[in-house]
Amino acid sequence: MSGGRFEAVVFDMDGVLVDGEPLHFRAVNELLAPFGKSLSVEEYRPFMGTKAGWRQMVETLGLPLSPDEYRDRYNAIILRLYREESRPLPGARELVGALRRAGMPLGLASSSAKEWVETCLDAIGLAEAFDVVVTGSDVEHGKPDPEIYLRTAARLGVEPRRCLVFEDAPAGVEAAVRAGMTVWAVRTPYTEGLELPGAARVVGSLEEVPVEEIVGVAA
Repeated sequence: MSGGRFEAVVFDMDGVLVDGEPLHFRAVNELLAPFGKSLSVEEYRPFMGTKAGWRQMVETLGLPLSPDEYRDRYNAIILRLYREESRPLPGARELVGALRRAGMPLGLASSSAKEWVETCLDAIGLAEAFDVVVTGSDVEHGKPDPEIYLRTAARLGVEPRRCLVFEDAPAGVEAAVRAGMTVWAVRTPYTEGLELPGAARVVGSLEEVPVEEIVGVAA
């Protein structure tokens, strides 16, 4: 393990490693279009990084089908988009690679379904990069509940307070903070103007992250 202030680093996926929110935004509106509905970016923001998803959307928009019916259709669309259009965000592969070379245990904690995560990581060349992967399929309570981060720390064998988390959405930041972890937030166009309470640092991209501050600073 590293001799620095952190003993493990945990990444969210969408908005941190991959520019996934535009794909989700497109998928939502592609699915809503036949029902005469659409969401603006502002209207979409409350649904980011949560697990409730279609239940809330059906209630909010007064949609005629059940959440499960929308979820199944959405799953097919987003898998196609992840497979065909996923691109790593600036600095993502470089930072993950540098941390691996430094011997830092790495986890991934994404609210997305396991199939989505596996498809996306494969598309951006990070399928084998993480020691532990915990997805929305593995937890009962989604972000902002801390369950996914506590489970990731437990599987890594590291105390939550010794974990550094990279997150982008308010719900994810809150989840990691509630788990007792340090959070460095990545600002994206989808979170512009939103508060990210509890984040110890906010960066514009992973290119700005100094690896030496993660692996080489005494606690």
